[in-house]
Amino acid sequence: MALEIEKLELKRGSFHLRVDRLEVNSIVVVVGRNGSGKTTLLDAVAGVYRASGRVVACGRDVSSLPQEKRGLAYIQSIPIEPPGRVDKFLRDVAKLHGTENQIGEVVTQLGLGHILARASGFSTGQRQLINLAAALLTKPCAFLMDEPTSHLDWINKKKFLDIVKSLEKPVLYVTHDPLEAMYIANSICVMDNGQLKKCIPNTPGGLEIYKRAEELLT
Repeated sequence: MALEIEKLELKRGSFHLRVDRLEVNSIVVVVGRNGSGKTTLLDAVAGVYRASGRVVACGRDVSSLPQEKRGLAYIQSIPIEPPGRVDKFLRDVAKLHGTENQIGEVVTQLGLGHILARASGFSTGQRQLINLAAALLTKPCAFLMDEPTSHLDWINKKKFLDIVKSLEKPVLYVTHDPLEAMYIANSICVMDNGQLKKCIPNTPGGLEIYKRAEELLT
C-alpha cells in the first residue's frame, strides 16, 4: 500500500517547502543540492515538523498524528547505538509491536547473527543494520531514509542498499549521490528550493536520468 503525500506545505523561517503530490509505492529517491529541502521533506512526512496537507500511510490519513503513531520508520544518516545487547534490544522492540516471531527472519535477512550477544564495539555499518532490523520489527507502513549510507564503506553500503531493495515496502529515500540513486531507485525525483521539480522513472539508461536531473539544477 502506497505512501501518499498531497499538498504538503511547511514554512521554516525564509524556507518554504511545497509538494503538491507524491505517491511512493516502491523506492522513490529524492536528489538535490544541499539546502534544497530533502531532509525537511522527510521531517514533514514523519511528523518531526507540523506541516499542512495530507500524509496517507497504510490507507489512513496520519497527518494529525504524532511521529510515533504514523507507522513510518525513519532511518537517518547517523545510526543510533543500541542500548545494550543486540538480542535484548530487538526482543524489546518486537514485544512492543507483537513481532517476536519475526526476529529470527529479520536477523537472518540482515546477517546479524554473529553480533547478537554484543553490546558495544559496533562499526557504523553494523549499527545501521541494527537500526534497520529494529525498524523492520515495528511493522512500518513505509520507510523514510535520509542518506543512510553516507558513513558506510562501499561493501557495507552495497549490503545495505541490497537489503533496502528487497524490503517490498514503500521507501522514500534521500541521497546526494546520483550513482546510489540510480542503483536503488524505481524512480528519481529532483528537489530544488523546496519543490519537487521532476520525477523520472529509473531505467537501464540511468546515466541519462542523471544528466537530465543535472539540467534541472543548472
